[in-house]
Amino acid sequence: MDFAQFITNLNPWALFGLVVAFCVLTAEAGALVAQFLIRRGKKDPETPVGTAVGALLGLLAFMLGFTFSFTASRFADRKALTISQSNAIGTSYLRTSILPEKQKQEIRKYYREYVNILVQDLTSEQEVRTALKKMSKLHILIWSQTATLAKEDMDSELRSLFTASVNTVIDIAGERKTVGLVFRIPSVIWISLFLLAGLGMFSIGYQTGTHGSRRVMDLPVLAAAFALVIVMIANMDSSGVHRFKVSLQPYKDLQEMMQEEIP
Repeated sequence: MDFAQFITNLNPWALFGLVVAFCVLTAEAGALVAQFLIRRGKKDPETPVGTAVGALLGLLAFMLGFTFSFTASRFADRKALTISQSNAIGTSYLRTSILPEKQKQEIRKYYREYVNILVQDLTSEQEVRTALKKMSKLHILIWSQTATLAKEDMDSELRSLFTASVNTVIDIAGERKTVGLVFRIPSVIWISLFLLAGLGMFSIGYQTGTHGSRRVMDLPVLAAAFALVIVMIANMDSSGVHRFKVSLQPYKDLQEMMQEEIP
């Protein structure tokens, strides 16, 4: 399991506590280093230290904003693809009315099974991958039935119209799979965020320690603020339990439509 997967699979409260503890400990380490140097008669000028702290915190804020923007854009794509997929399946399902009876009944049955999978509230990545395997098999079955239309005596334009709708369903399913499981925040960005957070908190602790004081309340509050943003990013980047969920209502509406009698 890589670092990105480890972070996104953590319980949100566990991740929040981990980030807070990490930030507070690095800040305390910075304060201890500063006090150790003061006892040895070494003390850095206040202005350069303050400038370095501001620069580190600014860089951390930029990275947090960049990462949040990345995962928010991906989450928006997931929502858009849900609507597109629902519309594509609905269109293809309705176009089965132009098919010969044998293919019409078989393909409609497969589409109902397909939508029954999509409306499931999957809570783990393993369940998602199992559902994707079932959907891939249904893609093959639907396409196999579509291929038999070449032997049927039917209008070529109508055949092409239905074939194009099946292609669209399969293509959108591939896009949704890629966006949901592949386009994640890479480990190098997560590691960079934690390193920047650690360096930023260390520098704050060092700056505090150079004044010979330990502002106990300031550090946990700042650490909690960083942790809150990181947890939101991790939750939005994952589709597991307790995460940001894309509404399944378009699929549920489609499922209701498929229960109606359609010629």
